[in-house]
Amino acid sequence: MKRKKTIAVCVFLLALTLPAIPSSSEKILVKQDKDGRIVVSNIAGDNRFVLKESKRVEFKSSGTTEVPSNYLVKIKKLARKYDVKETLILAVAKAESSFNPFAVSHKGAVGIMQLMPGTAKQYGVFNRYNADQNLEAGARHLKYLYNKYDGALHLTLAAYNAGEEAVAKYGGVPPYEETRTYIKRVMKFMGLTYNGDSKYVSHPKIYKIVTNDGRIIITDSKPYDVTGQISVIN
Repeated sequence: MKRKKTIAVCVFLLALTLPAIPSSSEKILVKQDKDGRIVVSNIAGDNRFVLKESKRVEFKSSGTTEVPSNYLVKIKKLARKYDVKETLILAVAKAESSFNPFAVSHKGAVGIMQLMPGTAKQYGVFNRYNADQNLEAGARHLKYLYNKYDGALHLTLAAYNAGEEAVAKYGGVPPYEETRTYIKRVMKFMGLTYNGDSKYVSHPKIYKIVTNDGRIIITDSKPYDVTGQISVIN
């Protein structure tokens, strides 16, 4: 009983020290000073304190098209295992996270293939930050979608980005700018051009490979027997 009274007094005193309840345009911030003391304030610009709050980092893909050699080896194996185009897995991984296993989107998608919790659960992924689990689940999901839409690449990518429900709702690619841009981006990495229909125009790519022993190779064909850093230079 004595402890409850003490807590009540502390809460009362804290209430006396706080400013009036702010309007909806203001925020109450919980801060911590350098000595670890907790301070409640509505002054966001007070530099004497460090704001204590959880943060979610939205990862934005970089412009590079380099593929880490360890992921390239893994993706080659997954492509053979699940009979999925290697270029498709590579392009999705690049577009989704630029091969960052710690990427987190504003919607909560995680890892190289940007798995949502439901998709991860569907394929038995226990740790979405685990690159091997993430890549394998992503490859399996691409295979599933590719089969579901009878090899229609634009629908496969639309469902990967926006979900199967959205594709079903609109009877095709949803009218979302993000999804349409995503399809174009992935197809571009695959050497294809998407014009908003089921016909894809291919264009040549020039590859630059920096092998593990430091050699540089320039070629217009996709290298399958060389390991190292691969980038597209055109």
